[in-house]
Amino acid sequence: VWVDGCFDMMHYGHANALRQARAMGDYLVVGVHSDADISLHKGPPVMSEAERYAAVRACKWVDEVVEGAPYVTSLALMDVHGCAFCVHGDDLVVAADGQDCYAEVKAAGRFRECR
Repeated sequence: VWVDGCFDMMHYGHANALRQARAMGDYLVVGVHSDADISLHKGPPVMSEAERYAAVRACKWVDEVVEGAPYVTSLALMDVHGCAFCVHGDDLVVAADGQDCYAEVKAAGRFRECR
């Protein structure tokens, strides 16, 4: 299972989404975006990359962390990491250009939503 995000100020909602995603499969790979990508698409992060990587690694439902994962999720990246599908919360995530960050994954039928 692939999940990605900023994970800035890691909180219960993040942990709950990771818990739900992990329950959907046998192995959870979590991509964490870089400071540069977050700044470009969302605004400056509060926590540093290193802090966010450490916070996600500390979550008991996470099996693997991919540092500097792209902000827009691709099938190619998921395939490199052996992930059958991607899980994200029910909030719409858009890139700086206004496009859905999961459009390619959704079009391929490889997207699942958690609450």
